[in-house]
Amino acid sequence: MSGHSKVYFIEQSGSHADMAERLVEFIKSVDCPWLGDGEIGVKVHWGERGNETYIPSDYAKGVVKLIAEKGGAPFLFDTTALYRGDRHTAVGALAVAEDHGYGYSTTGAPLIIGDGPTGADIAEIPTPQGAIHFDTVKVAGLVERVGGIVTLSHFKGHLAAGFGAAIKNISMGIASRATKQRMHADVSPVLDADKCTVCGICARVCPEDAITIDGLPDFDLELCIGCAECISMCPSGALKIQWGSQGTVFSEKLVETAAAVCSRLDGRMLHIVVAANITAECDCFGVPMEKICPDIGCLVSLDPVAVDLAACDLFNATIPLPSSGISQNDADKICAIHPNVNWRRQFDYAQILGMGRMGYELIRV
Repeated sequence: MSGHSKVYFIEQSGSHADMAERLVEFIKSVDCPWLGDGEIGVKVHWGERGNETYIPSDYAKGVVKLIAEKGGAPFLFDTTALYRGDRHTAVGALAVAEDHGYGYSTTGAPLIIGDGPTGADIAEIPTPQGAIHFDTVKVAGLVERVGGIVTLSHFKGHLAAGFGAAIKNISMGIASRATKQRMHADVSPVLDADKCTVCGICARVCPEDAITIDGLPDFDLELCIGCAECISMCPSGALKIQWGSQGTVFSEKLVETAAAVCSRLDGRMLHIVVAANITAECDCFGVPMEKICPDIGCLVSLDPVAVDLAACDLFNATIPLPSSGISQNDADKICAIHPNVNWRRQFDYAQILGMGRMGYELIRV
C-alpha cells in the first residue's frame, strides 16, 4: 500500500472538556457520511477499577452528540476482559463504566458489552490474505450489524505490545474472550526470585488459579492462559514476560485481529487517538499510575495505522517528565519503557495486510 494518509492533530490546550469540544468541532468537517446511517458504535475503554488515568468521558460525550446530530444512533461499547477483575464480567464492567463517568446520564448514549452479557454474542470473520497466525478470528457480534464504528483510543504504554492505541483498541478491545486468549497464548511469566517478596498478589489475580504460593510462587504453565495479569500487578517487578516464541508474535496477532475487523467494516470506521494521561502501562491496570510525559493532544484519521504511528512519533519527540525514568536523549522512548518489545512490528505487518499506510501527512488543526 503506497501513498500517504492524512492524520489530523489537535495540540493539547486547556482541559479535557475543552479538547473534546475542539475535537468534535473538527470531526464535523471529516467526510464520514455513514455516521448518520443507523446504529454507530463508539469503541471506548473506561479503565479498570482503581485506575485513574483512563481518558475521561468528555470525548465520548462529544462524539455521541455529533453522531446524533448527523442522524445516527450512537452507543458506547467495550468487551469483557480476559483477566480477573471487575471488567471480567459484563455486569462488573458496566458497573465500573458507570463509576468512571461512562453511563447514559453522562454521555447521552446507551452503553453495552459488545460480546453480550455472557460473552456468547460473537461473530467469526476471516483475516486478510497473508495472515500467518489466524485464518479466522472471533469478535463481538455487533461488528456484523452496525452502520460503522468510531474508535476512541487512549495512547499509552503496554507491557506486551510496547504501546496501545487504535490498533490495540480494535483488536483486543473487540475480540471475543477466546480470541483474546489465542492472542496471549505465547506469553507466560518468569520469576526473578531475588525481587519476589512473596506477597501473594500474583496468585490472587490469576483468573485460572495457575499460581500457588508455597514459599516462592509456583506457576502451572499448563493452566496459564498468558493474560499477563500477574506480571502487570506484581508490586516488586519480580515477574517479566517469558515469550513462548518470538516477541513479535503477540503484535502480529493483534494486527491480524484488527485487520479482520477493519476489513469487515471497510470504509465505515473513524479513528480518534487521545494522547493524554500517558502512562507506561495500560488502563487495564487497576492501580493509580504516574503520567510519564505532558499531554500531547488528539489525533484523527481514517487510517488506524497512520494515526497510531503519528501518535508514537509525537510521543517519541516529547520531553518526558523527570519522574518517568526516561531520558530526554532517548530517541525511542517506547523502547525505553519496554526495551524487550519490537513495537514497530505492528506497523510493518499492518501495512503488509492492507490495514493502512505507514506514510502519513500530519496536519495541524
